[in-house]
Amino acid sequence: MPASEDGAQSGRRVMADGSKGTNIRKTATPPSRRRRTRRKLDIGSGVQTSYFFMLNSLLHSRMHTGLESNAEYYDEDVNVYIAHLLNAHIDPQNSSRVAPLVAHNDAELHRMLDSRSDDRDRYNIYRANADALLLALGVFDSLDDRHEKLNPAFRTPKSVYVARASSYYALAASYAAKLHRGPNGISSVLEKLSRGIENYVKILSYMRGQYLGFIRRYSPGELFHLDMVIKEVERDETIRTKRDEFLDTYNDWLKTRDSALRGKLVQQASELREIDPSFEFTPPPQ
Repeated sequence: MPASEDGAQSGRRVMADGSKGTNIRKTATPPSRRRRTRRKLDIGSGVQTSYFFMLNSLLHSRMHTGLESNAEYYDEDVNVYIAHLLNAHIDPQNSSRVAPLVAHNDAELHRMLDSRSDDRDRYNIYRANADALLLALGVFDSLDDRHEKLNPAFRTPKSVYVARASSYYALAASYAAKLHRGPNGISSVLEKLSRGIENYVKILSYMRGQYLGFIRRYSPGELFHLDMVIKEVERDETIRTKRDEFLDTYNDWLKTRDSALRGKLVQQASELREIDPSFEFTPPPQ
């Protein structure tokens, strides 16, 4: 008897026993249902989508800026690195992990490095700070000269931050090669980032405005008017504070007629008049 017929006969013999046949009918699960119960949610689909968006936007930005891949040297691996960096930055867990490695200034960076003797720690610190500078310069535009309120003599030019990012990438590449006992994939990428940092900042700046679109770059005229509004608000607040101080002193003088308070009144009135010419005050007689 063929195998198929033998299987059918066996099935009929089992089905002839009511209880056994019933049990088989209850416990048997269709193959299609078994496949449905084994399906799992693909939790990585959203991450992959955002990564490919970053990579696609980066490649288009390179074409539109005239800084296409592999023009001067092979750097498609840099595209992959930057896309992963951008994608990782939107992950709160990754940001929390990297944040302790990023210094706010050179002094803090040197303190962090002095406290670490392990080459891997120093590699991670240099790489994290280089990545942070690249994003700050290219994506967030937070290190532009226009945004600093310091006296021009104390401002740090944007070119200095670009040079720092280049140096940090070069040092990170050196430590990566040392850790792997020679040149390797990551050290090569970091070295290329160090060499072409200005181009990569330009590419990310274009990408910020055309594809990310979450930061609006103000024109010099808009910034001028915004600065004037801020200064006017600060001036009004200063006048309000100084008038309150003047009235407090005047009330104290009315109670005591103290000569020192009279001198303080005259000084406060003079300061008020400098920022508010409409203010008038006649000093009381001595």
